[in-house]
Amino acid sequence: MKKNDLIAYLILILVASITTSLGLYIGDKIRKSEAPKKPPKQEVVEEILPSQFPDYDAIKGEHSDPKIKNLNISVDCSSDKGCVNDKPATVNFDGINKKYIVKGQFSRAYLYIDALVDYNRPLTSWDDIYFSMNEKGGHIIPDSNVLPVPPGNSSRYLYNLNSISYFPGIHDKEQGMHLMNNVNFFNLLSDGNNVNVHTSVSSNRPGRVIKEISIYYECFEGSDCSINENR
Repeated sequence: MKKNDLIAYLILILVASITTSLGLYIGDKIRKSEAPKKPPKQEVVEEILPSQFPDYDAIKGEHSDPKIKNLNISVDCSSDKGCVNDKPATVNFDGINKKYIVKGQFSRAYLYIDALVDYNRPLTSWDDIYFSMNEKGGHIIPDSNVLPVPPGNSSRYLYNLNSISYFPGIHDKEQGMHLMNNVNFFNLLSDGNNVNVHTSVSSNRPGRVIKEISIYYECFEGSDCSINENR
């Protein structure tokens, strides 16, 4: 084969290879453009229905009951950080102390708690909430009396105020003795009664946080009831 013929043959092969590759590339692009596009993946958001958390929905849901009032015991805490204690309860058992005066008649009342330990963790079985009214109360246990609330990043407890179980002291809790079952705190909400409240996060670790502790209540029909701080 002559030199010129060889060069022409090689050029022909090169052009054919380029043409084939280009044709395959264009064909692949056309196929991809004509293929049906998959819809973007959508995040499934589970809807929370009122019937799942009826008591919680009544006090804090999107369509909460307008007749229910809120006594925010933790009103003086920071709105974003809450009340924070950098020391364990064994070193500084502080918490919130408030005095209130009760007026009128009540049809129902709840105790709502939102708290953390280690600054940003939910409470464990080693931790609890201390709550007392007029010297009645202690270390609350999340037993069968606790009402269902939506899951979250903190510990949230909701109780019917007429049925709360607790251990009076920390040693009672440690030894599993003197448990007070289904104690009625609701009867303390009597017209003209003075109520002293003490509440705290009980934990041996620092970073004890009270985000919210409130009493949500509804007045008896025809009564203008209230719970106001007695300074």
